[in-house]
Amino acid sequence: MQPNKTVENALATVGGILWTVQAFPQIYKSFRTKSTKGVSAHLMLIWALSALFFMVYTITRPLSVPSIIQVHFSFVVFTTSWVQCLHYTYGYSIKKALSYGGVWTLVCIGFEVGSIFGLWAAQKHGTEIPMSVYGYMSSVASVIGLLPQYYEIYRLREVLGLSYSFIFTDIVGALFYILSLFFRPTLDYSAMVIYVLTAGMMVIIIILALILNPRAAKRRRLEGDQTTIETTTSPETKKGAGMDHIAAASSEKIEVHLDGSDTDSEPGSGPSTPTGMEAHHDVPILGYSGNETPHEEPVMDHIAEAAKKV
Repeated sequence: MQPNKTVENALATVGGILWTVQAFPQIYKSFRTKSTKGVSAHLMLIWALSALFFMVYTITRPLSVPSIIQVHFSFVVFTTSWVQCLHYTYGYSIKKALSYGGVWTLVCIGFEVGSIFGLWAAQKHGTEIPMSVYGYMSSVASVIGLLPQYYEIYRLREVLGLSYSFIFTDIVGALFYILSLFFRPTLDYSAMVIYVLTAGMMVIIIILALILNPRAAKRRRLEGDQTTIETTTSPETKKGAGMDHIAAASSEKIEVHLDGSDTDSEPGSGPSTPTGMEAHHDVPILGYSGNETPHEEPVMDHIAEAAKKV
């Protein structure tokens, strides 16, 4: 394509606007739900680092003004999302999380200013390699930053926590940036690499969401049904088990009565023994023999007293 500065700036402006607002849905979602579960804090920190390298690159190259403004704004947004992860995921207090974010921002500002003046000095001596290194470092950091997010997806077995508005806006913004590069006098391969990789890896996340999220929803539905079944049947099972226990105890008691092993003997069966076995009357009981009756001695005494009176 023929170089056209106006078209380049127009396309880059659209891409810059999209990438400027891309993380707002993510920040808003995390704030609204008070949770960053499924969002990798390492992703946000490494992408902020990637933006830092690209901030230096866009100024020293220089790229279009919208690209310069956008990448600085992206740094702020990714740092903000990282602070949210510190607070919601890792339990840092708001004050502590903001302190970490502030220190990180100050260090990055110092790094950017020093790098810009250093690269400008290298340019004056005809050295362009350090500038290209910054561009490729931004690309490498952008790719590495998504690896922790892929691990979160693998661990949770679904795409959770990420805002789909954030993902789609990121992809469309990258496409506009890619188109703007074709209207430059020379194609900037470092910028092309970072835009293509960012869009491609975001597309992979969408594909993973289409595959894994329906499976995760089905898995939760089955687990919920199983929990409902256990909750419903558990009281009946316990009641049935109690009735079986009572029936078994009643049956055992009836069997004891039938075989005479219970301590309550039938009338006329004679005294029972401690073992519950049938008594033997030829064994002396209470100190008298089997030929005597318990009332024999008192009757004879009564007859003798009556004869004396006569």
